[in-house]
Amino acid sequence: PLTLAYVATLLEQRRNIVRIYDLALEPETPLDVALRPLQVFQPQLVLLVGNQRAQLEEALTLLQHQPGRVVPLRMTRASLESGYALVEIVARLGLAEALATLPDSTPNVEQLPLPARHLLSLERYEKRASGGELQTSLLIGCPVHSSPSVSRLRLPGQIVAELRSVSREYGIRHYQLTGACLTTDAEWLLSLLAHLRDAELGIGWEGSVTTEGLSEDLIHHMAYAGCEALRLVLDAADVFESAQARSHVRQMVELAQRHDIQVHADLVLRPPYEAVARLVDVAATFGLDNVAFTMVSPTLAADAAPLGPDEDEGLALMARQLYHAGRARQRMIDRFGPALGSLIWRVRRSRLVSGVLSSEQHPAG
Repeated sequence: PLTLAYVATLLEQRRNIVRIYDLALEPETPLDVALRPLQVFQPQLVLLVGNQRAQLEEALTLLQHQPGRVVPLRMTRASLESGYALVEIVARLGLAEALATLPDSTPNVEQLPLPARHLLSLERYEKRASGGELQTSLLIGCPVHSSPSVSRLRLPGQIVAELRSVSREYGIRHYQLTGACLTTDAEWLLSLLAHLRDAELGIGWEGSVTTEGLSEDLIHHMAYAGCEALRLVLDAADVFESAQARSHVRQMVELAQRHDIQVHADLVLRPPYEAVARLVDVAATFGLDNVAFTMVSPTLAADAAPLGPDEDEGLALMARQLYHAGRARQRMIDRFGPALGSLIWRVRRSRLVSGVLSSEQHPAG
C-alpha cells in the first residue's frame, strides 16, 4: 500500500507516531479481531482505507466508540497511480501544506519524501520477482490529474538514489517500477537506463511499457541496465485489429525474451464478449510468459467500472482456459509447423477429452 506509506511519512515528519495495519495480510482474521490492536495503540486519528463499501461500513460500526477521529476512504492499492489519491487523503487529513502539489492538484513527484517502508512487513507480501525472490514497489511518477494520459516523472537520479537506499537498508534486490509507463518519455527513459547502468546496484527491475515505444536497441539497453521483466498493457480491440500491430507485439516479445527478459501482459477485454475467444486465441500466439485478463463492463461511460465479482471471475476463468489451450496449440505449431502442429494438437485434445469422458462413465477404471 504505497499511498499509505507516503501518508505515513508525511505524518511522521510532523512528529506523529504512526502505524500501518494491513488487514489484507491476514484475510481469514475476523474484522473485530483484526481491529483490536487499535485498542492498545489508541490513536488520535484512524485512516480507514478499503475498496469494499460493505467492509468499510462494518469497520466503521466496530470503531464507533473509538476515542479518536475516524476517516473512511474508498481506495484500491493502485490508486496512487491515478495521481490524486494521495492529494485527496492529505486534504481529508488537513495536511495539504505538508504535500507539494502542482497547480493541477497533481503531487510534485520530485519533492515527495521516501515512503515509510519501515512500517510495512515487506517480507509478508506476495510480491515476487520472476525468480521467486522478494520484490517491492517503487514509484517513478504519476499521471497528471487533469490529463491521465500525461505523467509527471521523477528525476532519474532520485529513483536510483531510492533504489540504492532500499537495497542497503532492506536487502531487497528486485523492484517493480510503478506509477507511470516507462516508455512515456523516451529521453527520460534513456537517462534512467544510463543512471542504472552507471550505479551498478546489482538489482533487477520490471516496469510497464507500450509495444509502440519499444525497439530492438531500447530492449538491449534495458537488459544491460538490469531489466528482468516487462509488463505490456494491451487493449485487445486496439492491438488485434491490425496485423501490423500484432506482428510488432510478437517481434518485441521475441526480442525481449532473447535478452532473458520475461514479458507479462495485462490484456483488457471489452464487449462484445462473443469476440473474447478470438481475441484470447490471438494473444496465445504472442509467446508471452504470463497473461492477466481484465474484463470491462459494457457501460459506455468513460469511467467504466469492472464487472461484478462473479461475472468477472467467470469470464476471466474462461479467458485463461482458452489462452492455455491456444498456447498449447501454438507450441505444437512452432515445433512441427502449421499443418502438422495443428493436427497433432487436435488429436491430443480429442484423446484428452475422450479420456475424461471415459473416466466419468467408468469411475472404477
